[in-house]
Amino acid sequence: MGHKDELIARIQRAEREFRRSVVSQAATDFFSVDLTMPQLRVVFFLAASGAISAHELAEALHVGPTTLTGIVDRLEARGLVRRQADDRDRRVRRIGLTEEGQRLVQDLHRVQHQYEVRLLRRLDVDVLAGLATAVEALARASEELAREDAQARSVGAGTGAGAC
Repeated sequence: MGHKDELIARIQRAEREFRRSVVSQAATDFFSVDLTMPQLRVVFFLAASGAISAHELAEALHVGPTTLTGIVDRLEARGLVRRQADDRDRRVRRIGLTEEGQRLVQDLHRVQHQYEVRLLRRLDVDVLAGLATAVEALARASEELAREDAQARSVGAGTGAGAC
């Protein structure tokens, strides 16, 4: 294994430990809202995507329509999401967050932000500077990879059966 591969393995091990620690710390806050993990996934996905059709949501979360219906029913009963008719196609029902659902997401993001600040303040300035540089580089690399993947998908889509 080369030096670069060893560093990658070291980073992955450290990241797993870091995530385990953060998840155990954050679990208290996230589970205090009395939602299941599938319900939280729906709420956070809708916060990021905006209102989308039930079909799109089920596909994005890799759950069946029946499973999604049960999750959305429970979230709707709690006033966190609402179903509404699509403006372009009245047959389609779009699912979106209510104001209460948006407030919940904001509250959870605020708790997460406060935890991150508390955590980062434990590090000295030199470590923070290095971490900032590393995270910025990761963000750039992630954007580049996403562009490359999108290009590969669009090229692949044009080469399938029926393409001219």
